[in-house]
Amino acid sequence: MLMTLTLSAALVLTGTPAQATKSVSFQGFTIQIPAAWKVKKDPVGGLEVVTGACSKRATECPGFSIGGARDIAYASEGGPYKVGAPYHPSSGVMECVPDKRYWEGVQPVKPARTSTVAVGAGRTARFTEWRLTCQTKTSKPTSVAYTQRIWYLRKEKVLVVDQWKTPGLGNILAKAVWK
Repeated sequence: MLMTLTLSAALVLTGTPAQATKSVSFQGFTIQIPAAWKVKKDPVGGLEVVTGACSKRATECPGFSIGGARDIAYASEGGPYKVGAPYHPSSGVMECVPDKRYWEGVQPVKPARTSTVAVGAGRTARFTEWRLTCQTKTSKPTSVAYTQRIWYLRKEKVLVVDQWKTPGLGNILAKAVWK
């Protein structure tokens, strides 16, 4: 009955049916994500959110990760996260996210975009967007590139990493509810 009322209200107000959502909680905050997205715990206590079909060519499925203090401690060359650098937890060369035939190329010196954004009421994150390129295993450039987006909440010890430019993720995080 409640679902019917919600769908009816959405149709009246917007002309389109409401998208079913589910709650995901992590370290004191909750976000609402589309019900079709899959959530699983990662080996160090964070969450992986898979937003679409996995490709055999990619190194990971489309989606994003939400990590805590441990993820932050190993987010840059095996050391702590650096605000002015892309997320790169390995101390070696990493495979290219959208195409594992290639390696991640030389990391850019400057981000494509950076700002302070709201993550729920009264909380802010340092948002950084990086344009990362991929190269062959013999260091030749390729046309493959991807965007890495990071939301870093220093005080809350939360790091959200999106390597797929997940549509609507910024809005989802902006509507987070904190305990």
